[in-house]
Amino acid sequence: MIEWSEEDLMIRDAVRGWIDAEVRPNLDALESGELPPYDLLRNLYKTFGMDEMARSSFRSRPARQREGGAGAAGGDGSGDDRPGGGNAAMSMLPVIELCKVAPGLVSAMGVGLGLAAGTIMKRGTPEQKERWALPLLTMEKVGAWAITEPNSGSDAFGGMQATARKDGDEYVLNGGKTFITNGPYADTIVFYCKLDNGDAPRDREILTFVLDRGMPGLEQGRRCARWACTPPPPASCS
Repeated sequence: MIEWSEEDLMIRDAVRGWIDAEVRPNLDALESGELPPYDLLRNLYKTFGMDEMARSSFRSRPARQREGGAGAAGGDGSGDDRPGGGNAAMSMLPVIELCKVAPGLVSAMGVGLGLAAGTIMKRGTPEQKERWALPLLTMEKVGAWAITEPNSGSDAFGGMQATARKDGDEYVLNGGKTFITNGPYADTIVFYCKLDNGDAPRDREILTFVLDRGMPGLEQGRRCARWACTPPPPASCS
């Protein structure tokens, strides 16, 4: 059981005050999907300095790894690059309080930080982390994690039909995803697909690509409630 300090409780009360002022008046619009949550989340980050904490944690991560090895950064490879950096109160209290009132905001934030940025932080090069993960961790950009497909059901990897075909030094991606949280608004999309190398579909290697909004061939579907997307047409991106 966590024992919150007096300072932590002051943070909790401040977060509750922010939620009362900024979130509660907009609950109907948020729940219907009329109001995307991203400006509210950016406001939260700036109000409580969570963006600067995440940026500072990101910058100090290589030193932490050198001192304690890769495991020092956390079991999932993402380290303390989360809301509030390594500050437990700032990492947990905004999430706890938001879950009581508007859990959809936590989902939108968690997908961008935990899944999209987390995947890049775990698998990416230093340059890729700087380019794509850092703006997600500070909420400057919106991230999505595209794995679910219209025909794959719960067998997301086994039934995956999206493919990547090697074309010289590049890849051409073909496939559609569905019910992707943040998908219609995402600036950065972590896209899962299978290498089209002639093997049987279930035996193909699974690859991960980072896609930018607006790149040739990428179409992001229309919005619906809770900021997930309907199935877009097949995309071809190189």
